[in-house]
Amino acid sequence: MVEPALKQPLIAAQHNNSTSFCTGTLQSSGGGGGGGGGGGGGHGPASLLQQQQQQQQQQQLLQHQQQLLLQQQQQQQQQQQQQMQAMAMGQQFMTMPPGHSGTLPTSSIGSGNSSAYHAGPTDPVELRRVNFPTPAMVNHPPVPIGQLIDHVNNLKANDNLKFSAEYESIDPGQQFTWENSNLEVNKAKNRYANVIAYDHSRVVLQPMDNLPGSDYINANYMDGYRKQNAYIATQGPLPDTVADFWRMAWEQKCCTIVMMTKFEERTRVKCDLYWPVKGTETYDMMGVTLIDTLELAYYTIRTFALQRAGATEKREIRHFQFTAWPDHGVPEHCAPLLMFLRRVRASNPPDAGPIVVHCSAGVGRTGAFIVIDAMLERMKQEKTLDVYGHVTCLRAQRNYMVQTEDQYIFIHDCLVEAVTCGNTEVPARALANHVHKLSLLDDLSGVSGLELEFRSLAQMKPPASAKFTSASLPANKLKNRLVNILPYENCRVYLQPIRGVEGSDYINASWIDGYRQRACYIATQGPLPDTAEDFWRMLWEHNSTIVVNLTKLREQGREKCHQYWPGERSARYQYFVVDPMAEYNMPSYILREFKVTDARDGQSRTVRQFHFTEWPDQGVPKSGEGFIEFIGQVHKTKEQFGQDGPITVHCSAGVGRTGVFLTLAVVLERMRYEGVVDMYQTVRTLRTQRPAMVQTEDQYQFCYTAALEYLSSFDHYAA
Repeated sequence: MVEPALKQPLIAAQHNNSTSFCTGTLQSSGGGGGGGGGGGGGHGPASLLQQQQQQQQQQQLLQHQQQLLLQQQQQQQQQQQQQMQAMAMGQQFMTMPPGHSGTLPTSSIGSGNSSAYHAGPTDPVELRRVNFPTPAMVNHPPVPIGQLIDHVNNLKANDNLKFSAEYESIDPGQQFTWENSNLEVNKAKNRYANVIAYDHSRVVLQPMDNLPGSDYINANYMDGYRKQNAYIATQGPLPDTVADFWRMAWEQKCCTIVMMTKFEERTRVKCDLYWPVKGTETYDMMGVTLIDTLELAYYTIRTFALQRAGATEKREIRHFQFTAWPDHGVPEHCAPLLMFLRRVRASNPPDAGPIVVHCSAGVGRTGAFIVIDAMLERMKQEKTLDVYGHVTCLRAQRNYMVQTEDQYIFIHDCLVEAVTCGNTEVPARALANHVHKLSLLDDLSGVSGLELEFRSLAQMKPPASAKFTSASLPANKLKNRLVNILPYENCRVYLQPIRGVEGSDYINASWIDGYRQRACYIATQGPLPDTAEDFWRMLWEHNSTIVVNLTKLREQGREKCHQYWPGERSARYQYFVVDPMAEYNMPSYILREFKVTDARDGQSRTVRQFHFTEWPDQGVPKSGEGFIEFIGQVHKTKEQFGQDGPITVHCSAGVGRTGVFLTLAVVLERMRYEGVVDMYQTVRTLRTQRPAMVQTEDQYQFCYTAALEYLSSFDHYAA
């Protein structure tokens, strides 16, 4: 089967006197100044010396093109020979026309892998390194994976001093022409005046009825790892370019769109709505139908049906919108983006056209996504990573790719996370086998895989924002049950301050993300006698009407939690009157219902407390079945009464049993939607929101045990 051909070959078409997207340089025609969102403007007229240098570069470029053409002819001959051999053996052989979109043959350089091809490097970045060994590229070679952590730590020393120098040394790649972007008929199609589409790498649309500019869209082909034209980087569509965007997706046979921005950030429009909210919308000749939407905590997946007017063919396109990128800077943690990347990669068919990636300008977050994805693919095949080389390569295809130093550092942080943790996702069907392997002892160390996995969690460094500013204030110290279990400042639950009362906005409680929604849980300690009023104030102010209690009031002779609720008579907690309404004794828990009234205005609401009674004073429950049913009942009740507020979960310190409850809540829901389990990353992510979540190895093992018992209740997961 031949992969779909794209407009831009590795050696560019002669009509625009261009070259490979990332293997050469050409004279610029200027233009592209001003505008927001992209950085500096274009270059002015070149000096005589610059013109001479550019002429020399063009001569080198022509020689390079001839070398590339010879290489590709040799590779084509090898492909044809192998195809004939494969056909003779009755095998299917996938082939790709030279210079078109598709996976490039395995390189014999740098990977250490055997290959049928020995024609030299074929990865676009390797080609650039071999044919254009600039001092910057020579001084920044690929980094061995085994040295990546030390390499990044070295760059981060002295407040990222070496990172700054390395980022500034990357070739800006603005030597190319962008005449089509500067045409008067096309200028209004550019979201930012200085973020343009280079002529040699731009996506050329099929012209419409000889309309001037109808072949233009602000989009460029981007090379991936061993695959040219693996991506299309583009801006967020404008109202007048929505039809062009969908036309591009159709013509390029794209199956996947990645959106790295919200529509509005910091009161500025970043991207216009380019799909129907429901049903079908027609954008010129393109009909787009929204089939399905799945909103998750960190990203949203939409499925569209795309159909061109007059055509009978319908195509399905998956749209992935990453919603966890902050309005300013970069994400604080890498795990959500890495999970998102793997979901995108798993969804994209192998024979699909380029993955369309956009943010607002289509250069910053878009560049970060492409580089991380390409390096994750490289990691599967090679023993080195080449962030520097790949960013350099991308900038020869579209200006300003990887727009800020923070984005460049974040790329490295994500790769360190990927190298350190690996891919810990396990298909649900393979969970039993995975747990069995974790239980085996290593012959040399005598330590089980599960213990090693839990130790790895313990070695995790606190997030950069791991400050306990409010928790450590003198006015708040006595409000903490344990001195070493405090809420991170950036995740703590704020109370409305009481005028004149220092520390009145503080409670030892943290916001926790769920699988489908951010900040849908509150993890907190068991209230103290002096914090019971704050607890009820928190429930009221944040509209939390479901409380989960995982501890007895006393265990092993020690107070674990103050009885913060009334027994038989109503009680007042500062502004709030709490009336007991009902109590139901279930096999493994007690359900209590309270009417809570704000004495200031008379408003009232019902709060339900689920008190799990089967957790032993020491260790963990013998079986996970009862706890799984308990988790299910809590969430079913929340859905039944249609409450929008968070579920508040506590034990004694608010990290051990509370962490187990939240881990399983996330893991089981993801298992239902995706059919995968990632216990390690789930706990790791929880620990970025509140320290010490899932406190002991027994609790961690119980999470696996309970997940297995949950799986056994489904026939289609049974072994």
